[in-house]
Amino acid sequence: MTLREVTRAVLSLVENVSGCPVVVSEDASLKTLAASRIARGTNKIHLISFNPSAVSEPDYLICYQCGFILRLFGTPAAERFDLAGTVVGRQIVFQLLTAPDGPGKKLNLPAESISALSNQLFDGLMTQLRSIPIGLRVDSWIMREYPELSELQQNSAMQQLQENLQVLGPEFKKIAPTTVLKANLTMNAAIAEFWARHRSDPRLSLPYQAAGFAKAGEELLRALDEGPADPSADCQLIDLWSKQLGLTGWYQWVPYNPPSHS
Repeated sequence: MTLREVTRAVLSLVENVSGCPVVVSEDASLKTLAASRIARGTNKIHLISFNPSAVSEPDYLICYQCGFILRLFGTPAAERFDLAGTVVGRQIVFQLLTAPDGPGKKLNLPAESISALSNQLFDGLMTQLRSIPIGLRVDSWIMREYPELSELQQNSAMQQLQENLQVLGPEFKKIAPTTVLKANLTMNAAIAEFWARHRSDPRLSLPYQAAGFAKAGEELLRALDEGPADPSADCQLIDLWSKQLGLTGWYQWVPYNPPSHS
C-alpha cells in the first residue's frame, strides 16, 4: 500500500499524540468506505480500515479517520468520553416500530424481524449522531491544514451525498418510524448544506429543501458554526444536535477506557 507523504505525516501525528501505533489495512467486507477502532483497554493499537473496492486512493479516508482519534486525544484525559446508547433510547425505537401505526405493524413483521430492525435503526442513528457533527469538524480541519487532499475529499463527499439520497426514497420510509426518519434526514441535510456552502453549489441541498428538511439542517449547522471548534467542546456539540433532533436521553457519555501500557 503506497500512501501519500501527507497521509504518513498524519499517521505519525496520531501516534505521537496518542502514544499508540496505527495499523492501516484493507477490508473489502466493509459496508462503509472506511472505519476505525480506537485503542482502548487491552487493545493498544489504533486500527483503520478502508474498502479497496470503493476507493483507489484511500489517503483522505485514512486522514479523516485519524481526525477523530486526534480530537479524542486533543482533550485532557479526564474529559475523554465515548457515546453509548441507552436502554431507554433503544426501547423508544422498538415502541415506535410496534405502535399501532408503526412500520412493524403496517408491514406485519415477525417479532424477531422487528427486534433486529429496531436495533439496526437505533445503532445507525447513534452512529450518525456521534460521527456527523464531529466529522464536519474533521473535514474543516482537513480543508484548512491539508489542501492537497482537496480533490479526494470532495470526491468522497459527493459519493456520500449521493448515497445519503437513498434515505429520501420510499424503501427507507417504509421501515423507519417518523422520529428516526426525521433525525436521519435532518443530519443528512446538514451535510448537504455544509458542502453546498463549501462548493458554492446550492443544488446539493435542493433534495432536502424539496423534502422539507433544509431549514432543520441549517439549524444544526448554526450550532456547528457558533460553537467553539476545540475538541473539548465535541460532547457539547453533540448534545446540542441531539436536543434539536429530539434524541436527548437516547445516549449517555461514558469515560473513555485508555489502553493499558503495562
